Amino acid sequence: MPQAVTCSQCKAPVTDDRWINCPYCGALLAKPVLNPNKAVVAPERFAAVESSPEYASLKSYTPSATAANLELGGGVAAALAFTGIAAVATAVFAQSSPVVAIVPAFITLVGLITVVYQLATANKQWNAPIDRHVLVWRDERTVVSGGGQHSRATTKHYVLLEDRDGRRAELACSSQLAGAHAPGDIGVAFLRGGVLLDFKRVAV
Repeated sequence: MPQAVTCSQCKAPVTDDRWINCPYCGALLAKPVLNPNKAVVAPERFAAVESSPEYASLKSYTPSATAANLELGGGVAAALAFTGIAAVATAVFAQSSPVVAIVPAFITLVGLITVVYQLATANKQWNAPIDRHVLVWRDERTVVSGGGQHSRATTKHYVLLEDRDGRRAELACSSQLAGAHAPGDIGVAFLRGGVLLDFKRVAV
């Protein structure tokens, strides 16, 4: 059985090697952690979050959904623009050769289907309730695309979150969220329709 170490702040004895922070006052423990990967998802951390005063206020906190709404709107706008261009091309080609107009007409149909799908997806997410879950920020990664001679590079951020039962989910997140948190952080994740709107760290 591991020897108890004493918290330097509240002087409480701590015998569980999974703990990085004192379970009583939250201070960083001056002791080696035998298994840091296990420590960050210790059940006691989830319980500590749910019993903290900060958690009570976070249950009524409503995060901003502006960025997610703009992304959804951008997808709908792009689909509409694509469909509009294809429809104009269909009209132009139909005047000279109805046979040639078949290709842009098919593209227009695909565009219309895409618009309907984008609208349905946006409507479902806009009307979805906001779910609040205590999760651990396990890891994150970035994906860079584009950046060629005629395109600008875009960077997307993804975070891997884990719940108390060991279930994990990788979700896209903003660059602001990615820069504000580190692997091992625990807090409340705010989800709407499976989209991560915000993550508030709780110091336990």
